[in-house]
Amino acid sequence: MRRMAVDPVVEILRNALQLDEDVALSDTTRLEDIPNLDSLGQVRLVMEIEQFLDDRLSMDEILGIRSVGHIRELLVAKGKLRIDG
Repeated sequence: MRRMAVDPVVEILRNALQLDEDVALSDTTRLEDIPNLDSLGQVRLVMEIEQFLDDRLSMDEILGIRSVGHIRELLVAKGKLRIDG
């Protein structure tokens, strides 16, 4: 049985916000619609992204994160994620 590849963006969100597997996330999911995303969750999310990047985010980058897709775009722009297709 072939195992599905783990989506690093979804893993970042699940780790930062302690989300259950049944919480559906797609690139169009807005952060404000994700359970557990209170002010502390926002801080944990930024820390989780920075850990994945092994780099700090600028305030503009942090403020630009509005959806799951924005996180993906940020990781691609920083060269830490490749989009196949």
